[in-house]
Amino acid sequence: MTNLIFGVGIGLFLILILWALALLVFIISLKIEKKIGTLAIFIVSICTIVLLILPRASEKSNTSDKKIHNLLQIYDHLYIWRILLLILLVISSIISLVGYVKFEITKSIRPVRITNWIF
Repeated sequence: MTNLIFGVGIGLFLILILWALALLVFIISLKIEKKIGTLAIFIVSICTIVLLILPRASEKSNTSDKKIHNLLQIYDHLYIWRILLLILLVISSIISLVGYVKFEITKSIRPVRITNWIF
């Protein structure tokens, strides 16, 4: 049995995180005028292709394992609250990362001309 979050597997979240980091590196490289952003996009593209080519795990399990699993099943009563906390933390991290990129990294600093020296 696979682990699903809102019906989506962990692999898709891994690919989304990789592309978000590549986009961040690309935006920063545009600001500092380096060519590392295109390299990051290329590397993430290769990683995405490799992750898509890898075979998925089998979703069918043995019937004897299923009987044993049903007997030993343990319930986590705080599951919903942990998921809500995780969602809150992820949303706040994304908002803070976007704010940091928008207001700090991409802020232009203009030079000030010094007209006279005061000693």
